[in-house]
Amino acid sequence: MSTIDLRLADPGLPPRAPSGDGTSAAPRAADAGPGAKDSPLWARGVRKSFGSAERPTHALTGIDIEVRRGEIVGVLGPNGAGKTTLVSILEGLLAPDAGQVRLMGAPLDDRAAYQRAKGELGVSMQHSVLPSTLTIAELVGTVSRLYPHPRPAARLVDELGLTDKRHHEIRHLSGGQQQRVAVALALIGDPKLVFLDEPTSQLDPQARRAVWDIVLEQRRSRGAGVLLTTHQMEEAERLCDRVLILDHGRVLDHGTPRELVQRHCPQRRIGFTTDAGVDLAVLADDAIEQSPAAGGELAVGWRPQDFDAALARLMELNRSGRLPVRDLQVASQSLEDVFIQLTGRGIRA
Repeated sequence: MSTIDLRLADPGLPPRAPSGDGTSAAPRAADAGPGAKDSPLWARGVRKSFGSAERPTHALTGIDIEVRRGEIVGVLGPNGAGKTTLVSILEGLLAPDAGQVRLMGAPLDDRAAYQRAKGELGVSMQHSVLPSTLTIAELVGTVSRLYPHPRPAARLVDELGLTDKRHHEIRHLSGGQQQRVAVALALIGDPKLVFLDEPTSQLDPQARRAVWDIVLEQRRSRGAGVLLTTHQMEEAERLCDRVLILDHGRVLDHGTPRELVQRHCPQRRIGFTTDAGVDLAVLADDAIEQSPAAGGELAVGWRPQDFDAALARLMELNRSGRLPVRDLQVASQSLEDVFIQLTGRGIRA
């Protein structure tokens, strides 16, 4: 069983050292400190399997996660990694086979207390099913009356760019507009903890940034914790204080986006275009990617180990005419590079 200790409270701490059997040493519940009671979300050793005892499918193999007040934690992973199973357990919709989960300090096995704690939880799912014949104003207004201290509904609708559509029925909205309505419903109760599942997957850049701004404002004004699942690496880099990369039911690594890049992809990337059919063997490096570009040119990406030497070599080849270089770009690698390195390049069904 692979278990990772996500120590969000102290960003200076390195990853937990592996135990003798090659897995990460799991913290005991007694070692958890105040986080189990003080954090909006706390879980240790969460496991879940499906199928028969003879041929089980291990969806989660010992997940530790904590979201503290005012933190945004991202869960990244390819399709089938276990993200949906994990979130379903944390929401209290699915029972784990083993492990401890606390929401606002309430343990999952105390169903009454956990249910009360969910009053402080806002949830936006990627594929929310909304009442089709209600207008935005009717739906958001109705849901707001379920909470003792809701956010002002009209202001929230306006911040999400939906004021002009507020009297339109849900069935007449685009997918992106419905997604923003789902985010409004997650935030209308002014929650202390928010679960956002792919909140901007159908949004254009302007609407996506509006959602980012309102999530960051909820953290700033309310001190809310946020658990974000997303396939958009830019979103995770912009919003998340901490990221877990999940695959095959286990955490491959965790840390701040910058820590993950430094740990796994510290090399800078050189990009340029050149003539189609040119021999890239002159670069004498295997860390090169190439793809067709506009105008019959070749787009080249290079992640050299020795950046300074590589750049000097490239300029020498360009001056000599052996390798024409155009549109030269230099950039640090990103969370997307880390994600691909850890989970592979294969497309998941």
